[in-house]
Amino acid sequence: MHVVVHIGPYKTGSTSIQASLRANPEELWRQGCYYFDEPHMPEFALQTLCLTAPDQMTPDLRHRFPSLAAAQAWSADCWQRFEAEVQVRRPPLTLISSEHFSGLSDPSPLITRLQRSFSRITVLAYLRDPADLYCSTLQQRIRGNGDRLAALPSPLTFFYPARKQLEPFFKLVGPENMLVRRFGSNAPQDRHTRRDVVQDFFATLSSLGRPLSLPSHHANETLPAAVIAWVLSLNETLDEQGPGAARHLLLERLEVTPEVQALPRLRFTGPALPALIHANARPACRWLNQTFLQDQEPLPLPPPEQPWPDRSPQAIAAARASLRDWLLGQITPEALQVITRAIVSLDPPPCP
Repeated sequence: MHVVVHIGPYKTGSTSIQASLRANPEELWRQGCYYFDEPHMPEFALQTLCLTAPDQMTPDLRHRFPSLAAAQAWSADCWQRFEAEVQVRRPPLTLISSEHFSGLSDPSPLITRLQRSFSRITVLAYLRDPADLYCSTLQQRIRGNGDRLAALPSPLTFFYPARKQLEPFFKLVGPENMLVRRFGSNAPQDRHTRRDVVQDFFATLSSLGRPLSLPSHHANETLPAAVIAWVLSLNETLDEQGPGAARHLLLERLEVTPEVQALPRLRFTGPALPALIHANARPACRWLNQTFLQDQEPLPLPPPEQPWPDRSPQAIAAARASLRDWLLGQITPEALQVITRAIVSLDPPPCP
């Protein structure tokens, strides 16, 4: 039997892919593919058993389980249900998906456990441009973590994690059993990837010999650039308890306000900051291009003659100042008016 392990990584459309899978399990099974889902925290169901230390637990896991042992006992039950279902169904193709697989420091226990039930294992992953990933990371940390400017990675200190996430799987399963796709590619041959990562996902699965097709269910978790910059200023007022329920509800209101959602998304407005990010990511991008992307649009690489960026304390401080100026430049008077009117609404405030 054959299993495809979709490992994400983070910020490469995994939420939309999983939303499409969860919305159509019966249709997926009719087409000969079994997708394992777990009603509660499905993205952690199989990953958690492979953790090796309590500090590897995410805040979501720590909130639900009092200890790593308790979390792993739940994960062990999920594994037993998954393996029993596979033995009963004997599906031509099985699919598991979690962006947290890519965060495993050692995925060998995952692969070893899968080898009990499957004779063939294929790992599927997506890659994102380092500068694009940086913007998405900023949004998550500003919005979800409540990070202040001082806690954010600057373009000069941002670590591009793709090689660290993919190479352990590559060494375990080999190049013939690993499929890697560009997320958000601009190459003509990859226009479908740019337009719809969900449809690219199913087209890639279909290339394995079993045609699969499902409608796309997109999960858009981004906020406009001006909102992200405004929330960053709000974060400076947070105490050690971090973001609370009222802040969460305020962001939900901004998410559903059409005038707010019409504002531009967070994008770089000049080449200087992306150049720093691409320069820092040069070794990883070169390896990823040579290993996985020879027939796809490569990740950007600085010219060979371009020197490594200056990483002195003065250069790091200047990069952080440029980050601040770029973010605050998103708060135009017009955008601030739209945001403020949405916050100071005539509608009753939502209840916590």
